Amino acid sequence: MSHVREQFRSVLARPTCTLAANIFDPLSARIAHMLGYDVCVLSGSAGKAANLAVPDLVLSTMSDVVDHCRRITRSADVSLMVDAEDGFGNAVNVMRTVKEMEAAGVSGIEIEDNAVPKQFNVSDPGLVSQREQVGKLKAAVAARTDPTTVIIARTSALAQCPLDEALERIRAYSDTGAEALMLVGAPRGRSDLEAVQQATTLPLCVLNPPPEVRDDPDFLAAHGVRILML
Repeated sequence: MSHVREQFRSVLARPTCTLAANIFDPLSARIAHMLGYDVCVLSGSAGKAANLAVPDLVLSTMSDVVDHCRRITRSADVSLMVDAEDGFGNAVNVMRTVKEMEAAGVSGIEIEDNAVPKQFNVSDPGLVSQREQVGKLKAAVAARTDPTTVIIARTSALAQCPLDEALERIRAYSDTGAEALMLVGAPRGRSDLEAVQQATTLPLCVLNPPPEVRDDPDFLAAHGVRILML
């Protein structure tokens, strides 16, 4: 167990919505810590740009991301939430990714349902099957060695599927043992969050919701959003 993971869990347990700091290296993490942010987020796009100077394509490996995380957590006493892409492969790869990220001091590990690698000239590669993603999330939960590490089911389903299909995925992901759910956007705005709150009891993390939702912290808190990322 670690106090930064306990702090991350305390943020998810609050009745309020916390704004996360978008960081990209050890120095930005230190600055966020000095400014009093409770959660730092290392996104895939920021991590690739800062660490490798490459765009947000599948041009980084699991080891690249783990090394980046280790440098951050050694330099700054922060609760770090990390975009672990699709877990860098199948369910077996996901298990290794979780173990390596735990050893690097990560508090929250996001496993996404986007299909990778991205294809050239294809703007929307779609999602992996619900069955495959459920298996990956179960593998991630089973791989933890520290029970305070939080596995986060990250989904783009609201933007890429009909609402009923997206909610079916969210309900399935919620039954895997993952302890938080990350929504990549909320294209229908408030109605998306209202529907998701009815589908899951997990605390929500939301990335780049529409401005009318983003700028209403009371609405976010009332509908289960515990971490907001911009």
